[in-house]
Amino acid sequence: MHRFASVIISLCCLLFVLPAQAGPSNRDNIRQLIEMDGAITVADGVIDKQRPVVRKSFLAAYPGVSNKIADAYVDAFAAELTARKGQFLDLIIDVYAKIFTAEEITALLAFHASPLGQKARNAAPSILMGGRQAGVDWGQKNGAAVAAAAMARLKAMGYEVK
Repeated sequence: MHRFASVIISLCCLLFVLPAQAGPSNRDNIRQLIEMDGAITVADGVIDKQRPVVRKSFLAAYPGVSNKIADAYVDAFAAELTARKGQFLDLIIDVYAKIFTAEEITALLAFHASPLGQKARNAAPSILMGGRQAGVDWGQKNGAAVAAAAMARLKAMGYEVK
């Protein structure tokens, strides 16, 4: 009888645990959110943009190697970065998990799936470019005045810059 009760209690506990495990985990939801944001595509672009930097560094470290070897190294380096991208993504997931609750991640997924969320996601590159251009324009208009004011502050503190 004691054994039967243990089996029944174990089955009841299992029934409570199974529904929670049936749906996607919070980590899976965060991964989906990151993918919806296009971060994976951005990471691929960063890897591609690193190719010239990696090539230059390799040639500086090994000045006598041929271009064929340098190109092979760059390809191998990019392949390794791509293969290990999941490790980096796991670190990003940890960052999201520290900042957002599971409920907030679910709400963010719902927002990103909504028409407004899709519009915001599609507009993000234009907003970024527009913001960058606004910064350039502001800097051109105000940069000299900001620099002059900073120099005046230095002078007021008793510093002299020649």
